[in-house]
Amino acid sequence: MRVSEQTREQIMAVLRRMTDAMGRKDIESLVSLTDPEFRAFGTGADEKAIGREAYRRHLERDFAQAETVALDLSDVHIGAEGTVAWVMADMTYRFVVDGIGETRDVRMTAVLRGTGHAWVFTQAHYSFPAGGQEEGRSYPTN
Repeated sequence: MRVSEQTREQIMAVLRRMTDAMGRKDIESLVSLTDPEFRAFGTGADEKAIGREAYRRHLERDFAQAETVALDLSDVHIGAEGTVAWVMADMTYRFVVDGIGETRDVRMTAVLRGTGHAWVFTQAHYSFPAGGQEEGRSYPTN
């Protein structure tokens, strides 16, 4: 569905606030961007958050383990209808843990809800592309 320029700019502003808050490790700002019933899957086997408080605990754990984090989005696609919007983007996630810097390519999908005053995340899913899966192949091989 084609998205108005106004809606696109509003959603992009929320995404920028999210990436900025991640770089500051600002838990309160990140939680404020979510619906009370927010749900998310992270990349770890145990990373499933249902509700704001679960998301807060997830962020506290992440930020306690990393000296720095930085997140950049690219190839952002936005769709919307009424007060619901969806996002698909590539992410570059950079972090330093135990003094060692790493960069990971991650994928993100998210659903946002317009409240009349702001757009908030209602759902998010982060994943790594399958390792061992060659380009052009539908299934990973060992």
